[in-house]
Amino acid sequence: MKRDSAPRATVLVDHYRAAALARRSNVHYQGLAIHALPGLHEFAFQQFAAHCPGGATVLELAAGSGAMSLRLADAGYHVTATDYVAENFRLHDALPFFTCDLNGAFADGREASQDAVCALEIIEHLENPRHFFRQCYSLLKPGGVMLMSTPNLDNAASLTSFLREQSFQWFTDADYLHDGHITPLSQWQIRKCVTEAGFEMVWQGSFGDPFQWLRGSPRMLLLSKTLACLMVREPALSRQIYLAVVRKPA
Repeated sequence: MKRDSAPRATVLVDHYRAAALARRSNVHYQGLAIHALPGLHEFAFQQFAAHCPGGATVLELAAGSGAMSLRLADAGYHVTATDYVAENFRLHDALPFFTCDLNGAFADGREASQDAVCALEIIEHLENPRHFFRQCYSLLKPGGVMLMSTPNLDNAASLTSFLREQSFQWFTDADYLHDGHITPLSQWQIRKCVTEAGFEMVWQGSFGDPFQWLRGSPRMLLLSKTLACLMVREPALSRQIYLAVVRKPA
């Protein structure tokens, strides 16, 4: 029996389409909803500004409502935004925007066009992280930088969750269906993707309290903190969200 069409990429965005209809959010920038851990955008912007000079051209991938795009534009960057869910973006009249599926060849026709790429909390939603890094590499001019973030599998709370539930923090069946978190990535995997795409690692860090969701479970909290004491990972890489800045060689 022949298929009518080739299998399509797994893209789970119902939650974000619903978010486009919501009028209020507890986490926002200039009234634009932020679909991320509170404080993450502020922390990420500090790292971005430290590695990319003002006035640079920036492509924000998976821009959501446009909160980070507007933050960057307010700081003097020349921002273009893209997202799979166009109706979620609120700045169509203010910033250049195009719709695309980041599982595809989104760099085609845009090669070496950007000084920087901002990719917060998106790679866990995609099927092929190596393809994603290669596409971002193609987008950047020589010497261009990319800032990315994703849930940190390597923190003690996430590893404890895996030991008990066989799923990492932010990667349960509920997270898969509700948030579209389909691809958990360890720091080791990310570093391999970075170097294999041709990037140089410039900076790594992490953000957020990894024990936040264990406060109501004393045994899990105790086990997580015990594991944290035994781990040799740097404290700077042991929090809830992993971030990295990578550079395309000049």
